[in-house]
Amino acid sequence: MVVLLGVWALYQCFWNLLGQNVHGDESIYVRAGWSYLHGDFSANREHPPTAKYLFGAAQVLFGQGVLGPRVVVGVLVVLVGAALFWWFRKETGFWTGVLVAAVWLLTPRDFLGARVDRYALLDPVMIAFAVLALATAWAWIRSGRPWLAPVSGVLFAFSVTSKVSTIVLLPAFVLLPLLFRQPRRLLSGGVAWLIAFVLAVVALYAPMGTRSAIAYMVRFQNGQNENGHPLSIAGEVHTFAPWWANAYFLWHGVGTVTTVVLVLGLLAALLLRPGRLVAFLGTALGLLVVFYTFVAHIALANYYAAWMPLLIALAALGITRVAAAVRPPLGAVAVAVLVAALVVPAAAESVTIARTHPTGIALVARWLDDHGRSAGGVLFAAATPTLTDPYFAGRGSMETDDGPFVALVVGGDRRFPPSDEVTTFLKDHRTELRRTDIDGFAVWTPRSGSIVEQQRRLTVTD
Repeated sequence: MVVLLGVWALYQCFWNLLGQNVHGDESIYVRAGWSYLHGDFSANREHPPTAKYLFGAAQVLFGQGVLGPRVVVGVLVVLVGAALFWWFRKETGFWTGVLVAAVWLLTPRDFLGARVDRYALLDPVMIAFAVLALATAWAWIRSGRPWLAPVSGVLFAFSVTSKVSTIVLLPAFVLLPLLFRQPRRLLSGGVAWLIAFVLAVVALYAPMGTRSAIAYMVRFQNGQNENGHPLSIAGEVHTFAPWWANAYFLWHGVGTVTTVVLVLGLLAALLLRPGRLVAFLGTALGLLVVFYTFVAHIALANYYAAWMPLLIALAALGITRVAAAVRPPLGAVAVAVLVAALVVPAAAESVTIARTHPTGIALVARWLDDHGRSAGGVLFAAATPTLTDPYFAGRGSMETDDGPFVALVVGGDRRFPPSDEVTTFLKDHRTELRRTDIDGFAVWTPRSGSIVEQQRRLTVTD
């Protein structure tokens, strides 16, 4: 059974990795990683560098593009599963370890049609190193091996220098020795942990210029938090995310059934003989939830993934506690029902992975290539660079004066509807244009010539 779960997990993490479209942020990080590896640190300085270092190194092995970086993320997901199994097997028993690892490795965490940790984004790397740091810190306290403290500090530095959000977990590391009533460890091992953490952060940032890079990141992120980021949530466009946004994305990302099971498991963990492990993980989970819900004013559809390994760990622990707390055979039946409820969405996720294929903007790029328009500018309306840059970097634009253009592509992004200039152009020059609908995009190509702007008006010229 364990072998079958392992094979299934490898399928979930690595099969058909090129099936889903390249996400705009993913493309930015992958290109930045390649640039970093070649000595150019000018790109994407608003985020820390470590995940991008890994993405750059992966492209040396797999070639330029997203495949290698996506493999890196998959490896880290598997490592987290192994760490959770090792951790919980020692603390609560073999089958609890299996359940925690299986739920982490197999259940859905959707983001734009694919599991969020099948993309080369910063968040999965940040999350993975944070969990590894927490597990190593626990092992340090449990075993008394002093060398594990600085190892945990270095792993946490990898997390924070992949994306800075997990810095909010620092109080959980401080709490850990106190949970075991070992305040001296906080002074001895804690100092070693902190020194290792600081040195690793400085070393990882050094190639970018530590002071300037961190200062720029802080200014940029503060500006983002103050100015907001337009995002469609539940059919409405919000500049600043409502407090419930991440919970909404989690519910839609993992599905109703999985959400209900995880919440029930979490409640069971908190109510049925909670011990030090629950206190440690619950504190870490609470810190992340408070940060993303009330401190950060922006919520993207993938941010909820930061909670998932801790939520899953607590929920799996709670589910196994039900078996012991409820009179047999009712306890065993309840656990069987909850576990079976998780299997169905996991199986559906496997089907989704098998069926995933390029869609939307990727098909637009393919169609233009197939119809002799692989070179030349493309004007986009209602389709932002985040969506288009992975396929049209260097030749796609939303600015009408960047022509000439070989095509005008109109998407369906409600946040940025077509301008009056574009609408007027389509109305006045309809007979000179050919329209092709491609998976949600209207592609307008001139029957001859190019689309250009003259005297602040778009027109078709030979």
